[in-house]
Amino acid sequence: MASIYTGQHYRLRAGTPMSVGGRGDGDFVLHSFMASSYTTDAILCTQDLPACSDFRGQQGNLTSASFSALPLPGGYFKGEQSDAELFKEEGDY
Repeated sequence: MASIYTGQHYRLRAGTPMSVGGRGDGDFVLHSFMASSYTTDAILCTQDLPACSDFRGQQGNLTSASFSALPLPGGYFKGEQSDAELFKEEGDY
């Protein structure tokens, strides 16, 4: 009965912008160092919650999960769970 919607998230990892030449003329350079991606599942109307063994460090790959009870008889929940980030070079995306 559960509906699962999967989304992919991407993030460019970068340092703080630095002024070029210190002239204060608005020219900045941004040093980037790799990109990351992770998958998030939005789960609607489920009776199954993730187990401890589903999380990173406990044999699984999940890094976070958050669920709320629904006002339905039978113990149903809605929530999200996210996998561990994968790091790649920026050009790989």
